[in-house]
Amino acid sequence: MTRYPAKRGIFLCHRAMIWLYRTVFCRGGYGVHSPFAFDLITNVIEEKRPFYCYEMLDNMRLQLRRESRCLRCGDRELTAKQALRRLCFSAQGYRLLFRLANRFHPGKILAVGSGMGLTPLSVTACSTDAGCVVFEPEPSVAVIARNLIKKYARSSIGVHVGMPGEPEPPDLNRFDFIVWGTSGAERGAGFAADFSPEAFEKLLRYAADESVMIISGINGSRAAKKTWKGICAHPGVSVTMDLYSLGIVFFSPKLNRKTYKCIPL
Repeated sequence: MTRYPAKRGIFLCHRAMIWLYRTVFCRGGYGVHSPFAFDLITNVIEEKRPFYCYEMLDNMRLQLRRESRCLRCGDRELTAKQALRRLCFSAQGYRLLFRLANRFHPGKILAVGSGMGLTPLSVTACSTDAGCVVFEPEPSVAVIARNLIKKYARSSIGVHVGMPGEPEPPDLNRFDFIVWGTSGAERGAGFAADFSPEAFEKLLRYAADESVMIISGINGSRAAKKTWKGICAHPGVSVTMDLYSLGIVFFSPKLNRKTYKCIPL
């Protein structure tokens, strides 16, 4: 008899306990003394008010669920519904991406993993001036992403098949906002890039002092947790925010090094 179901049950119970603890004790900026972090937690991460683009984001997810084509991801073939679960953030996650982009107003955005087009559309929905470069390693996913972007994009979004450095487009330099979908994401998602210290170092060359990086799957496995702890301790990193399902990284030397734990609404 396999032990996998028992281990899975323990894992889910552990996640539920962490979620409950943070819901009770890590809300409303409790214990946070940094004005920057307090403002971000209370006015962005825990923001309850509906935004104008939420309906559009929900409509895009619904359209993708109705996609009839199967997608090839590595050695697996996925339906659109399966791909949404494995390759994309949750609906709540995309709303948070929008709120973060709306807060920092990035001009240049890098997305590693297209989320079938949802990732770049979420982070550019607040501006017609932002430009986004997307790297999508799966050609079939890139096709779906380009179709969705063509229909909904309000700003410039370019989708490249492959990963950064394989090869890079000529305009790739420094970015204000980096969204990194990783293979350590929740639900065992097969995201775009391996979540490892080496991969983080490669992405660092695209970050400046004022850049913001959002990373999925920071608690998806023991290895992911170890990598996330290494990122928090990295000499080039200042403030980090652990939202359990994803992490936010800041590089500004003006901020005091600290990791904050909370849960998005």
